[in-house]
Amino acid sequence: MNYGFHRVIQPSGVIPQAALQIDNTPQILHPSEILIRVKLINLDSTGMSQLRSRNMDIAEQVMNIVSQRGKLHNPVSNSGGVLVGDIEDIGEGISPEFDLKRGDTIIPVVSTSTLPLYLNEITDIRGDQLLVDGSAVLFDGMGYSALPDDFELNLALAAIDVSSIVPQVYRSVAEAKNILVIGAGKSGMAAMAAVRASAPDVKLVALDPADEALEQIEECDFADICIKANARIPELVLREIRKVTDGKGFDLVLNCVNVPDTEAASILSARHGGTVFFYSMATRFDKAALGTDATDNDVRLLIGNGVAKDQATLVFELLRQQPKLKTFFENQLYSHSILNSLDPRN
Repeated sequence: MNYGFHRVIQPSGVIPQAALQIDNTPQILHPSEILIRVKLINLDSTGMSQLRSRNMDIAEQVMNIVSQRGKLHNPVSNSGGVLVGDIEDIGEGISPEFDLKRGDTIIPVVSTSTLPLYLNEITDIRGDQLLVDGSAVLFDGMGYSALPDDFELNLALAAIDVSSIVPQVYRSVAEAKNILVIGAGKSGMAAMAAVRASAPDVKLVALDPADEALEQIEECDFADICIKANARIPELVLREIRKVTDGKGFDLVLNCVNVPDTEAASILSARHGGTVFFYSMATRFDKAALGTDATDNDVRLLIGNGVAKDQATLVFELLRQQPKLKTFFENQLYSHSILNSLDPRN
């Protein structure tokens, strides 16, 4: 596998994701590269929230990040997103296992914080998705997904953005009798649906501060109990968690929020010996580690991987099996004729 060291400008010797700047020249520079003509980018929720908080033009902020870093890697949230585009050129050294040809539409299952990206322009912004004209480079061995026949392009991209949580939930629920999901955005709802699909008898509790989010959970019928609470106020969260667990805490806590300072509430919500899974890129992992000391709670801390085996296949299967989840995702997207026109099947 080619990790892209040859594209790193500074500091030398690190992987592209950790680099401050990489070479985003929009052409093949190494036999193990694939050049993609980019149509659409889905920013991760944490990064988009941070950009919106600055009350500045989002397109200008994104263009500046890409210009300075050679990739879409938010320097504040340390996050990126996912993209979709058509294969424009294929390096001579690409493994035949990729089974790719020019013109194929693919979604790299890789964060834009890793991929060299060059943007000519951003023509529109709809929710967390950017309509763009640009080029990106995928390295040999990195994962990708073809566009499923039964998914609109923008829905498929939104699903891929949170897809790694699905197999990771499947791996984590085996011994849990009760589970708490904090945050009811796309990743949180996907986590709840994955719990229901793999462990239907588990007691599932959802926590979010927004009435609208809690209403969405109830409409989807994913949670047994919904709690309205702000996870940035651990004292209040602990009070509510004690009520629904008889003071014992949860076997598994899934943190899927897009705001910082929810580490302590997550740790306090777990029982001694339980597991806390931090999927959110808003997590400060030093705070999480030190939070166990401060609360004297011996829990297992898991970091949500950005990549997991079969993640694209599993998230698409989950959306097909859980029509309410698919409807939820579709409702989060802005209907736009330009986006539909980018779909090669139209």
